[in-house]
Amino acid sequence: MNQEWIKAKVINRQMLTDNIIELTIETHKEVQVIPWQWALFLFEDEQGPFQRAYSIVDYDTDNEKTMLIFAIKLSEKGRWWAVLKKTHIGSEVFIKGIYWHFVLQDTQFPKVFIWTGVGIVPVLTMAKYCTTKKTLLFSVSHKKDLFYEDRIKRIHDIEYKIHLSRESLPGYVSGRIDITTYVFAPETEFYLCWRPEVVNDIIAKLTLLGFKRIYAEKF
Repeated sequence: MNQEWIKAKVINRQMLTDNIIELTIETHKEVQVIPWQWALFLFEDEQGPFQRAYSIVDYDTDNEKTMLIFAIKLSEKGRWWAVLKKTHIGSEVFIKGIYWHFVLQDTQFPKVFIWTGVGIVPVLTMAKYCTTKKTLLFSVSHKKDLFYEDRIKRIHDIEYKIHLSRESLPGYVSGRIDITTYVFAPETEFYLCWRPEVVNDIIAKLTLLGFKRIYAEKF
């Protein structure tokens, strides 16, 4: 684990939705990444330096540099948003990492990824590099809240369902994800990323159904 701050440059910046920004940065050194990990950002404002942790959407690395993509949910009350509003292509940023032990299991069991909103970020990396049978279940309130649908479609050999909990549209599943309506093999691994109360509810239902390989991140 690298404990030193690494200087990077912003090479792309775009809004994915009204409140989610995609930030692509590039370092001038190789950084080792495992799907589902995150990096620590060092920011500074009039109150002084502060840090924020963000999961990695995707990455590409070689011996000389590393490209890292982040999708960050913004809040007008957040100090980081005030800093990010001033960030532009060419801006310098500092990161530390890469961190986290909760990563994709190296097994041949089928895998199911369940998430909502910006929780899609670490799951996308997992799904992209997963070589076994995989199913993705994604939930947002409205179609306007949906992002990275194009990335989902580009993942090789994937089955996915997108739920719209407050809207009914062709091509999408209406209503929240009800895990009990799906059928999976007994050895299936589940990866959850959602609010604590929702994750706990899904884990309880999966446990009652006899599933044992459940991995979760709560936010």
